[in-house]
Amino acid sequence: RLGLYNLLFRRLDELQKQSKKEIIPFPMVFVKLCSNFSIKKNECWELLFLIRDMGIIEIIPHHGIKLKEL
Repeated sequence: RLGLYNLLFRRLDELQKQSKKEIIPFPMVFVKLCSNFSIKKNECWELLFLIRDMGIIEIIPHHGIKLKEL
């Protein structure tokens, strides 16, 4: 895993440790990823759907994301 993907996966790992729960709440995800990558919320959604399709996360509707593997 190289470049921006590596940074993304590290940020998701940090979020997992911060939340101390299996599901990382959406507000935490958006604050972390939007500020780190200077993207808007709709762009963050696109990124989340991309990594969901890669099998890295599961999107839990109305709650947050769950990491599958890192």
